[in-house]
Amino acid sequence: MVLEGSGAHAAARTGAQRAVHGAAIFLGAFLTFAVQLVLAKALLPWFGGAPAVWTTCMLFFQALLLAGYAYAHGAVRFLGPRAQGALHLALLALALLCLPIVPAAPSGAPGATPVSAILLVLGGTVGLPCLVLSASSPLYAAWYARASGGAPPYRLYALSNAGSLLALLAYPLLVEPWLTTRTQELAWSVAFGAFALLSAGCVRSAWRAPRLAPLAQEGSDAPAPRARERALWLGLPLCATVLLLAVTNHLCQEVAVVPLLWVVPLALYLLSFVLPFASERGYRRAWCLPILILTLVALAQATTMGARVGILLALPVYGGGLFVACLFCHGELAAHRPAARHLTAYYLCIAGGGALGGVFVSLLAPLLFRGFDELYVGLLLCAALASALAFRDPAYRRPRGPWHPSLVALFVVTGVLALLLGSRLAQRSRPGLRELRDFYGTLKLEDFPAPDGAGSIRRLTHGATYHGLQFLAPERRAQPTTYYGRDSGIGLLLSELATAPPLRVGIIGLGAGTLAAYGRADDAYRFYELSPRVIEVAHEAFTFLADSKAALEVVPGDARLALQREEPQRFDVLVLDAFSSDAIPVHLLTREAFALYARHLAPGGVLALHVTTRRLDLGPLIQSLVQGSGQLAFEILSPADEPSGTLAARWILLSSERAWFERPSLLAAGHALDPAALARPWTDDYSNLLQVLK
Repeated sequence: MVLEGSGAHAAARTGAQRAVHGAAIFLGAFLTFAVQLVLAKALLPWFGGAPAVWTTCMLFFQALLLAGYAYAHGAVRFLGPRAQGALHLALLALALLCLPIVPAAPSGAPGATPVSAILLVLGGTVGLPCLVLSASSPLYAAWYARASGGAPPYRLYALSNAGSLLALLAYPLLVEPWLTTRTQELAWSVAFGAFALLSAGCVRSAWRAPRLAPLAQEGSDAPAPRARERALWLGLPLCATVLLLAVTNHLCQEVAVVPLLWVVPLALYLLSFVLPFASERGYRRAWCLPILILTLVALAQATTMGARVGILLALPVYGGGLFVACLFCHGELAAHRPAARHLTAYYLCIAGGGALGGVFVSLLAPLLFRGFDELYVGLLLCAALASALAFRDPAYRRPRGPWHPSLVALFVVTGVLALLLGSRLAQRSRPGLRELRDFYGTLKLEDFPAPDGAGSIRRLTHGATYHGLQFLAPERRAQPTTYYGRDSGIGLLLSELATAPPLRVGIIGLGAGTLAAYGRADDAYRFYELSPRVIEVAHEAFTFLADSKAALEVVPGDARLALQREEPQRFDVLVLDAFSSDAIPVHLLTREAFALYARHLAPGGVLALHVTTRRLDLGPLIQSLVQGSGQLAFEILSPADEPSGTLAARWILLSSERAWFERPSLLAAGHALDPAALARPWTDDYSNLLQVLK
């Protein structure tokens, strides 16, 4: 009876330890991922709302994850249990002193590549708390393995990734729609306090066995992992991270700019981590490799097609393809996991591979490639790893007779992908095509025959979005095109002003400089442009700026930050044209931003908003932002006209001078927005993209 009671007590204690360690690891992963989303949203207004802000944030947290895993590995390897616990409690106490997390705006302009500025802001805001959070998964898993007498700890790793997945899904659905950014920062700080309490319970379990030596000195029959195994621990997560970031960039910028679309690949990536570590049935090489072969072929074909693949086909192809490829990488990673003795070294290699993948996509790829060619690199690396693992497997290499068909297919696919990558790189320098890339995305310049067959036309695209068209024939090159034709909202407005005294016009967003075509002698046009590459292209590849009769000025940097520094400009017309298809710079659509625009408008001036989107309805939001201000919101829709180079466009004009919208040309083309159609107004502290989705 005594033995039975002791066994029951030991089982209960092990269950309690598992619960405490599991809760701490789950909450730590949840907070680690949640803070990425909270801070990325806070940083977006300071860096122009560029999608690369999110990629840079991921790079920071991957590097911090590596640092946290290195700290956990060193502590477990070289320190005893009491020293480990004391050190970790000290770091927790210092991290608590960093709360609440409130990022400080960077000083000065970020420049063309504001990566260093973003990293400095993140490091100063949340560096130490996230270092402690990052270390929790390997450190607490090692403590649990020791305290429970060697119980397998790897399901805790699946629990960690489940926490990250929950944070990802909860943020756009539950957190962002209901909590302001400031409230999110405070709530995260409170939750970190709860994590610290759970961590104290984990430390207590480590202190219960003070006589144990450091883990590196414990005896074990498990052999030390060979260099080949460690290379797999590094290469597999590297490949998965490259594919995640490359697919996200390609899908969200080249194929379809859809708000929150980046959530889909990231959720699938995390799910591919959870399944193989939660159960051995989550991954089997026998069924995964044939599917992987088909997946690599489909992804390569879709990538070659680019935007032509369409969002309805792209989402299942890229989403499903990324999941299968990452499941292969993470499944093989789980299959090659070591004994608990080498757990922290294993985790360290995983973090190192992820960090290297992030460095390659975020820092090296923009220097090496002019397009998003890192996706081809990721596919090639995945095929090469699959070929190597299958070749080592006796089931795929028969001593007598032909090799397994899957192995042969993998060799063929690897060779084809290598040739395809080389071909794509060679095509980047073909005549008539110029590609440029910077922090803010990729620009592509191409010349085509004009739609009506008269001469040529030059097109500028940013990802899948048109940023400018110009007829190259001298007699037609001053003709406004794309969203700015004579029948568009802005075209009609500026045409109405053609007989007015000299105008002062402010334009947020340069593109090819098309609106400069409306400039008259003595007019003053002042452009604000975030991307130095766009400024370069507008001056060198197009003539709208050079041919304009108006006095022109281009102000580099984020328009809102520039306007905040400037004295009132007294613009007769202020054009907000910084939208890239459905990618909305949220900080330009808040109450504070609209108050800033009003400060720079002359009395009775017009704020013209270009809101041509396929998947968002910004009308109710804009209506709510001007409610009670005495301004009228007037909408003008114009159809596409291919021979003239114009595209379908939607413009909303705002002014307190109602006489503007009683002019015959405007009255015939548009209508006042429904004043009853309102959305919750956005502020610098609150925004919700879900409420404006069509």
